[in-house]
Amino acid sequence: SFQENLSFSEPVFSDQDGYLSVKVLEATSSVSSPGNPVLPTYTRLYSFPFGTIIKDVSFTAVFEQTIPLTKEILPGAPKTPLSSGSISYLDQQPMKNDAIYSDTDMYPVNRLQYQVGAGLQGNTHVILLSIQYYPLLYQPMQQSLVFTPNAQITVAYEQPQSSETLSTDLKLLIIAPDEYSETLQPLIAHKIQHNVPTTLVTTEWIANHAAGRDLEEQIKYTIKDGIETNSISSVLLVGSFDKLPMRRSYVMLWDWDEEVITDLYYSDIYDSTGAFCNWDYNNNNKFGEPNDRVDHYPDVHLGRLACDSVKDVTIVVDKIIHYETETYGSDWFNTMIYIGGNTFPQSPGNDGEEINELVMDLMPQFTPTTIWMSKGNFNRRTISNAITAGASFVDYSGHGFEFGMGTYPSTGMKMKYYYSAYIKDTRNSYKLPIIFFDACLTAKIDYVLQDLLDYRAYTVFNTLAKALGIDTSKRRPCYAWALINHEGGGAIATIGATRTAFGGIDEGAGKMSLEFFSAYDSSQYLGEMITQMQNGYITDCHGDDFTLEEFILLGDPSLRIGGYPS
Repeated sequence: SFQENLSFSEPVFSDQDGYLSVKVLEATSSVSSPGNPVLPTYTRLYSFPFGTIIKDVSFTAVFEQTIPLTKEILPGAPKTPLSSGSISYLDQQPMKNDAIYSDTDMYPVNRLQYQVGAGLQGNTHVILLSIQYYPLLYQPMQQSLVFTPNAQITVAYEQPQSSETLSTDLKLLIIAPDEYSETLQPLIAHKIQHNVPTTLVTTEWIANHAAGRDLEEQIKYTIKDGIETNSISSVLLVGSFDKLPMRRSYVMLWDWDEEVITDLYYSDIYDSTGAFCNWDYNNNNKFGEPNDRVDHYPDVHLGRLACDSVKDVTIVVDKIIHYETETYGSDWFNTMIYIGGNTFPQSPGNDGEEINELVMDLMPQFTPTTIWMSKGNFNRRTISNAITAGASFVDYSGHGFEFGMGTYPSTGMKMKYYYSAYIKDTRNSYKLPIIFFDACLTAKIDYVLQDLLDYRAYTVFNTLAKALGIDTSKRRPCYAWALINHEGGGAIATIGATRTAFGGIDEGAGKMSLEFFSAYDSSQYLGEMITQMQNGYITDCHGDDFTLEEFILLGDPSLRIGGYPS
């Protein structure tokens, strides 16, 4: 076993909305379900050799101090969707959960919570232990907090029986339909030339040879086999929603009832015992339900190129090869673009721009170009011209939908938009950014025409389409993908949500963007940033599996960020 000693400074209180907000300097998180008391939490992620068994995690606190309060502790705010139809949510003040605020018990019941899973640290397979420790417990009926200034965490574990560990090399497995095989050959040759051994397995071969109840599970078993027999570290799925399926997950988030499509299913191969994690513990063919014992920690770096045609494959293969061979040492790569505004007009401040600034603090080595509502330069021309000039990354924080993005000015309720149709204005050739969308729906790769017609602004067209007998189930490229398959410009990779996303910097889409960019300094390859983002989110926001699952990488996980030195 091992111990870690924790020390916490005195809590600091401030008035907020008629309640008390409380902070502790050493806390790393303060996540709360809507209506429940918001309390500071200390989170930590530990790693152990693959095969380690975590027997127990406990704490001792020698001294507890009771702190009387003059008001109730602030309840968690309602979650606000980052889609354009969400204004009605924004009038909601924090609504407290009466069951908790009138309870004689302490909240939360347990000071220490933890999760164990199998995952990656860099490219090494490990057992991961994430802990959440509450230095403050709330006694609502006594109107007081119980504080532990010091605590000792003890982890009891059993070392692996054998010294054989899963080894990982910088190797790429590409999975794609047979019709793309020939067009992918130049990419495979390019990867091998840059010392990334690359194998292609077709979905047809998998369907005929791999174990599994359906093609999704067969693909997952194929990835498991690639790890165990070929030491692969990265997986690139090539295919649109119809060409290479995505797993539907029945994850629950608070009272938000919406199934998610997710590629995390394909990267989360093992559970904490090292067994295959099938995401369906109760065997009812509904994957990712709260009782399905989903591990969630990725065991490979994974991304998808949502190609719907050979032409799409040709475009993205060409982009990747040029990006990796030409970017290194280029001046344009030193620029980073920030796009934001006033995401939630009923709340004070320009929250999208404020999240941009937090990301800016994480990326000091880049020269910022800001496209902000407060500067009055959020428009089609400025955005397209900034991308055309070239940039390493784009950080967008605001509203999103299947066919674009938009946000509000500092004052006023009129949203300004940038649509998929404007992407053709970008002429950045191979000066291609990696774009993070802290927004809803931008990566909804199962997007169909009917989704567009369901928006209120398109009611007339919806009626017309029905009258003319138009097939509205036809797939359309989602915004995040349209940027990648745009020939002559756009993006090299995008990270976005396949469903409605929620705002916030302690959890939700904003937190996800902060986790992504904070991984830049310790990552050479794009997939490493995604994996670190997911690990960090699980640690600080345990329980929000919805956000974790809906954010996907549309791009090559083995992409060398900034290109290879020539």
